[in-house]
Amino acid sequence: MKKTIVLLATASALITGMVSCKKKEMPAPKPAITQTVNVSLNANEDYTFSLPKNLRDDEYEITTQASHYSISEVGKNSSGERIYKYTPATDFTGTDVVVVSNDEEKEQHCSPKHHKGPKPPRPPKEQEEDHYIITINFTIEAITAEAVK
Repeated sequence: MKKTIVLLATASALITGMVSCKKKEMPAPKPAITQTVNVSLNANEDYTFSLPKNLRDDEYEITTQASHYSISEVGKNSSGERIYKYTPATDFTGTDVVVVSNDEEKEQHCSPKHHKGPKPPRPPKEQEEDHYIITINFTIEAITAEAVK
């Protein structure tokens, strides 16, 4: 009898857990806005890109990090606008690529995500969120003697 009660209690807990974790059916997400930027720099030159604003002011993150950098980060400028900043590795010449996005991951688990602060409320259904995927291709060239003059 005790085994039956334990078995029923376990089955009940499992079913309750599965039902509470069931994904809510959401409409198909709006496709991401992709943008490609080609940039030519001299060796050791800084580059800053102003990231597009989005409805919820979601933070951007680097989804594919550059390979040859001394600085490659997202942040805000003195006006509070979101930016991406890049400086190639010292004396590096060649090509580099970074991908920056604000496309948040879809929640896959029941546990809440760990956020630094509260997220702004979702926009109304008629006002869909904009998700950006920005690829920046860098071509870094050596500084020639003529360019220094």
